Formats: sequence, C-alpha cells, structure tokens
Amino acid sequence: MKKIACMAAIAAALLFATPAQAQFCWGIKGGVNVGNNDLTVLKDKEAAFNMDNYSGFFIGPKAELRIPILGLGVEAAALYSQKGMKLAEGETFKQNSFQIPLSAKYAFGLGNIANVFIAAGPEFGFNVGETQKLVNGLTFNNENKPESGSVQGYIAEKSTLSINAGIGVTLLNHLQVAINYNMPWGKTGEFVYIDSSEIENAEDIQNGQITLDALEKLSNTADKAKTAINNIKAGTVQLSVAYLF
Repeated sequence: MKKIACMAAIAAALLFATPAQAQFCWGIKGGVNVGNNDLTVLKDKEAAFNMDNYSGFFIGPKAELRIPILGLGVEAAALYSQKGMKLAEGETFKQNSFQIPLSAKYAFGLGNIANVFIAAGPEFGFNVGETQKLVNGLTFNNENKPESGSVQGYIAEKSTLSINAGIGVTLLNHLQVAINYNMPWGKTGEFVYIDSSEIENAEDIQNGQITLDALEKLSNTADKAKTAINNIKAGTVQLSVAYLF
C-alpha cells in the first residue's frame, strides 16, 4: 500500500508540476527542399518533364511548447516554401506555397546543453501563384497539322495534406538542426503527355489554341490513353535550421 501511495504521490506531483514547468518559445526556421517524385511510370517516355529532382527553400516563424520533465513538446510553424522543377527543355516550374506543419516532439539528452529530438505530425499546404505549366514541343507541316514532337502539361493541386517525420538536435536551448521527410497524403498533381500522332485530328491543337484543359480532354480520349497520369505524389526531404529566442 505504501508503494502504491508513493507512486500516486509522484504521479500527482508530476501532473501539477507540468503546467509550471511548461516552456514556450518562438523563433525563425528555414531550410532547403529536395524533391522526390513518384514518376517511374514515365521512364519509358521521352517526356519534356524531368521531374526526378527539384530543389527550393522554405522560411518562416515557428513556435514550441515544451514539457522538459517529460521530454515532450509540440511545434507549429507558418512557412513560405518554394520548389523549382527542372524541365528537360530548359524551362522551369516554380511552385510557391504556404505550409503549416504541426508536430508532436520527444526530446532526450543533456537538457539545455544538447538533446536529440524526434518529431512527427501533419502538414497543410496551400499553393499560391503558378500552379500549372504547359510545354509545347510540337512542329507543324505546311497544312498546319502536327508533324512531330509532343505537348506536356503539369497541374499542381491547390491544397495538399502530408505527414512529416524527422529527427534533429537542439544545441544550447536555442539552435536546432533537423532533417525530415514530408510524405504526401494523396496526390500532389497531375501530369498529361500527348504525342503528335495522337492529336492528328485535334482542331484546337492544329490551330495553335493549346490549353491544359484541351490537352487533358485529348489525352483522356486518345487511343493511347496511358498518356494521362493523375496520381503524382511529390514527397520532399527537408534540411532545416532554426533559432529559438
């Protein structure tokens, strides 16, 4: 009974001590995005898009609530993020967005001197600015009909949900260095590819009125329907540095 009473007393002390021991801090977070697109289905095509690699940056304010006794905490941030796709024909697609990651954290180590933490949680993304890209690589003959080449289009989702998981280190209670993987929950965009041989009778393409809507419609009705890819998942490896005040 005495042992049970003692354990209850310790648990109660921790429970009441938690609010008093909780620490709030805020700071600035920034880093580099390194993309990882799931586009293996396109490797058998001579598509204009080379989306295996792209990079960019992110920066913005962050806040943390810590409970040092338990090593637990939560983190939230509001980040401006940019990713730049490299296209084989020398064109680029810059995707700008606001990202709101929410993470639960667990830290262990040497207290305020240094500690290692693991973190995981959802991230909400909202694309702003350019969300579509069309590359017209067609050549036309004297009758204004497509002779060779292709047309490709990329359409990014306007909003996304993903899951963050990562590991990092906090030094002197102020400087944080971390690496995490941002895994998409659902598709992040659509890729449409159509060859000149598939649009021989497409008047809107023949007359030069090439739009993404027309391209999607043609690709869905063409004989070679495999040219429409609508489940692109673009994950992101993030390297970050943060300073807490």
